[in-house]
Amino acid sequence: MVSLAVGLLGTANLYAAAPAWPSSQPVKIVVPFSAGTGLDDVARGFAEELATQTKGTFSVENKDGAGGTIGAMAALRAPADGNTMLFTAHAPFAVAPYMQKAAQYDPVSDFEPIAKIAIIPMVLITSGNSSLRDFNGMVTEAKAHPGKLSYASSGIGTPSHLNVEVVKRELGLNIVSVPYKNTGQAMTDLIGGQFALYMPSFPAALPMLRTGQVRALAIGSAQRSDVMPDIPTLAEVMKVPGLEAVVWYGFFAPKGTPADVVARMESEIVRATPKLADRLKKLGAQPVLVQGNEFRQQLSKDAENSKSLLRALNIKAE
Repeated sequence: MVSLAVGLLGTANLYAAAPAWPSSQPVKIVVPFSAGTGLDDVARGFAEELATQTKGTFSVENKDGAGGTIGAMAALRAPADGNTMLFTAHAPFAVAPYMQKAAQYDPVSDFEPIAKIAIIPMVLITSGNSSLRDFNGMVTEAKAHPGKLSYASSGIGTPSHLNVEVVKRELGLNIVSVPYKNTGQAMTDLIGGQFALYMPSFPAALPMLRTGQVRALAIGSAQRSDVMPDIPTLAEVMKVPGLEAVVWYGFFAPKGTPADVVARMESEIVRATPKLADRLKKLGAQPVLVQGNEFRQQLSKDAENSKSLLRALNIKAE
């Protein structure tokens, strides 16, 4: 009986020590890309679920621009009081600082990693009216007419740029990059035939793929997608086993956010993630859950890999 009482007392103390998060103030989830993107859709799903779980108020704030840097900086400059979280994707978050000689933030040391919740493949697409019918046809055209084909990107160092540059390097192709400020405008111009290729995230392209406005040439996932299994993987078409073009989605808090609040954020996101699994899968994403120190270690490794890739592609900081 004594041991039971002690156990109950310990449990009561544990609950008493739980931080009051969220507080009476709304929690802002900063998304460093525009509304309507896959990242934005998932963020809104989490905002709804976290509000239900905690009885708090959650909102999504889109801070688009500079390859995700503007949103990351907005989150970093916010008070570290638990009322701001950053929900971002790997490549812009972990690559953008290394594109700048005077980096505005360090992805490893300036944020508290909370949880990685999904892996998202990139997909190489062309207009539904394009004469490029498949990946091999694109390669043939690019080699027959060097410099004729062009592709859109969200800017140097973003996933839509880096992954096409890897394809170009591996196959010796001359395809011209056309930077765009946002995914929506790039998609509109691709459909209109302003350029030949684009490699956005699969969730961003999926609605247009379903309507036939765009055609997929290859997807960057390790295996073919259950959503559209007819799309071959990059590893298949390029005959490079293990080749992938993916990003992850994850939550961060500004550095200095109290450890107990970060732990509470993590526990609530862990609770919410399985409930959003179907939503993630319908978007073409693969639900995962990597937390705390493991996420921090992966982030450090990703940052080093990003630096190595930039060196290999001879992309220098500006």
